[in-house]
Amino acid sequence: MGPARGEGWGGMACEGVLSRSVRDTAAALDGIGGYAPGAPYAAPPQPGSYLDSVREQRREPLRIALWRQAWNGIAIAPECLAAVDRTARLCRELGHEVIDAPLPELDYAGFVRAHGTVLATNIVLAVQARLTLRGRDLRDDDLEPVIRDGLSVGRGLSATQYVDSINRFHAIGRAIESAMTGFDLVLTPTLAQLPAKLGELALEGEFWAFREKVSRYATFLAVINASGQPAASLPLDWTETGVPVASQLIGHFGREDQILRLAAELERAAPWGTRPILLP
Repeated sequence: MGPARGEGWGGMACEGVLSRSVRDTAAALDGIGGYAPGAPYAAPPQPGSYLDSVREQRREPLRIALWRQAWNGIAIAPECLAAVDRTARLCRELGHEVIDAPLPELDYAGFVRAHGTVLATNIVLAVQARLTLRGRDLRDDDLEPVIRDGLSVGRGLSATQYVDSINRFHAIGRAIESAMTGFDLVLTPTLAQLPAKLGELALEGEFWAFREKVSRYATFLAVINASGQPAASLPLDWTETGVPVASQLIGHFGREDQILRLAAELERAAPWGTRPILLP
């Protein structure tokens, strides 16, 4: 997050890139990875180049946990399950071991509340900083409805609620790392539903209702922001109408290299970079 910031959203956010190839992500990580002077967070140093690691054709087979359920009984779309099953099958064809594994036990509803609490407090800070910079008060058309309601929510939160939220994030990191004992990586659907159409996640209505909606959509994503582990989303499957359906790889803390190696192996076996995205 440097050099101007130490952390984002209580440690849940960091700077990164979106790319169409594993190679480009690896090259970017070589450029932006590592410890920045004064940073409160840093991943363990890597012994070599990420870009060199994705060029390696083969290493020892990996042991991969497969999560096919979601917390709190959240439904997963059949297309998303089919996509992660095909990714698991491809991993097996490449010689890796993929094992159905139970979800780690965690209070997902409590996490959703903690996530929203941290976001709401950050809305207050961001809005106040912007208004101070502009030297004026908030206007009716400055914020979208969800953000305006989030501002109100944030102003009503206590320091105790914020600290409790951070503690919940840390507990999730411990729970997921413990659940990964004996595995190199975890494979999950990226989203619980197909990619949302424009407007489905519009910032309309109340803040908490919006956060609940997102929690049923990006179920497997935000928990990894909270855990602090590396993860990658790979568009290995596509619907008949040309919509990409991704699977997610989750690694142990500091093991971006393992994710990148497997991602590159999967990309070589099932390239996606040249596939056109068909719009309805």
